[in-house]
Amino acid sequence: MKQFIRFCTAAFITAVFLFPVFAIDTVPAADVYEDVFLYAQKLEQGGALEEAEVEYKRYIFLQDYSAGVHQTQAFSSLAQLYAKKEQWQLAADSMNQAIQSSINDGQRTEETDLLRLRHIQYLSHLSSNLYIFSYINFPDFSTDVRQAAFLADFKNCIEQELWQNAKDKFDFAQREFPDLFTQEQAQTINSSFQSIFAYKPKKQLLAGYLSFIPGLGQLYAGDPLDALNAFVLNGSLIAVSAWSLCTLDFWTFSLLEFNPLVHFMKGNIYNAQKDAYEYNQKKLKAFSSQILDIVDEKIH
Repeated sequence: MKQFIRFCTAAFITAVFLFPVFAIDTVPAADVYEDVFLYAQKLEQGGALEEAEVEYKRYIFLQDYSAGVHQTQAFSSLAQLYAKKEQWQLAADSMNQAIQSSINDGQRTEETDLLRLRHIQYLSHLSSNLYIFSYINFPDFSTDVRQAAFLADFKNCIEQELWQNAKDKFDFAQREFPDLFTQEQAQTINSSFQSIFAYKPKKQLLAGYLSFIPGLGQLYAGDPLDALNAFVLNGSLIAVSAWSLCTLDFWTFSLLEFNPLVHFMKGNIYNAQKDAYEYNQKKLKAFSSQILDIVDEKIH
């Protein structure tokens, strides 16, 4: 009996001394740098973006990572500041860190997906990269995230005039995301691609050769007003120069007419080629505008 009492007494004393230790370990530590984060928020709300950026970075650097409760939000806010300054690479990198922090903190998938959608928004301003590819092709991501990544990548291809690449991506989306586009939208996109691939662009080299006859290159390039202007100006100068040569007035021709004639002809050739390029761009933009309108509607 005495041994039992001694055992109970020893157990009680041990529990009394050890309880505070375990209690301290199980109580979450306070975020000792929370004031820095709150100060950064006030600076951002007040429009002091540069100072807010510094404070967010200071919070991320100084905080106790095992106890800091605003790390994800700090990275996310920092990404937004970079986006306002159109520093898209820094914005995308900061948002990626926010996503990793969200996952480490065990936040709900829905909350992390919201960060991923903003990440995709920043990535859309950059050239194609592995993040966009992984968002599209990894089935572990939600449908909303995968579709948002596809739309960003698809729009990027259209804007860069990578027509075959864009068509392949659209065919992929038809198989992988059959409900993304309505039947009418899909028909419009397919029709636009058919027009793009069927279009025979004006040849800039041919426009340059034709422009040796004043105005003909511009007329071929689809700019009749520029053709008339070239015909009048260059044609008049050629006529005056020809008259000087026919009358054997080589002094006037060499001194007053030869250099202007050469410069006007160079300008004529350049303008004809420029008109051909602009005509092609205008046509392709008209064909692709319907696709971009549908994509922008889906994005917003």
